[in-house]
Formats: sequence, structure tokens, C-alpha cells
Amino acid sequence: MFLEEHDLQTLTKIDDLEAKYREIEAFTRLLFTDMEEDERTRHEAIKRRFEELKVTLFKNSDHILSQSKHPDSGSAQKALREAQLNMMFDWEQFGLTEDMFFKLYQCHRNQLTGDADLNARATLIEQILTIETNLTLLFKTRQISS
Repeated sequence: MFLEEHDLQTLTKIDDLEAKYREIEAFTRLLFTDMEEDERTRHEAIKRRFEELKVTLFKNSDHILSQSKHPDSGSAQKALREAQLNMMFDWEQFGLTEDMFFKLYQCHRNQLTGDADLNARATLIEQILTIETNLTLLFKTRQISS
């Protein structure tokens, strides 16, 4: 049901991605609306912490990419990479993989391009990945509270 490798290819039609998004969103909507209030509160708290980490990881990754064009900043680059490794450890504590990070980060980067088709595709893929991430965070919330 979720994204498969071929969905990430540029040959995949946007209409197909939209249909997949609608199907996944409809399937998972009930799960999130059927939550108890205390579980919803815990889930939202975990989501906020996750989103803060994701934003920081994206900024750090952008900075690492921009610094890689300037090889003379060796110690700063090393510090950025160490910070990235530490944050990726935190990322994995949310139950998410490095592969998920790379997919989300690629969507982030593709949304910054001027290509409307690439931007639309990245936005749809990101929406699907966000649902998948929310499900993983919900599982983590339930795992912690049991």
C-alpha cells in the first residue's frame, strides 16, 4: 500500500501518486480519529519533537552540502558531520530508518527546485511518507505507554 521503489521514479504518473495518497489517507484517517485523548496528546508531543529534529537535520544536511563545495573548511565540516551522526541516532530512536530520512530529505530538496512537475511529485511523496512516519510514531507512542 505504501510507496514502492517504482513510485519514487520520475516515470510514475502524478495521477497514480495522487490516487495512492488518497487511498492511504482514507485508510489511516480512522486510525487517527479513533484515538483516545491521552494517546493523541502523547502522539502529538512525540510528533513535535520529531518535527523539530527533522527540521534541524534538514538544515544541517543543507549546510553540509553547501560546505562540501568549500574544501578549506575541514574542521567545521567534521563538526557538522558529527552532529549529523548524533542526530541520526536520535532519528532512529523514533523508530525510523536512515532510508526514510533520505527519502524525506530528497523530497525537501526537490521541492526547492523550480520544476513544477518535480515539485508536485515531491509534495505527494512527502505527504505519503508523512503518513507512514505518523504511523511509525503512533506505534512508538503505543510501545512506550504499554
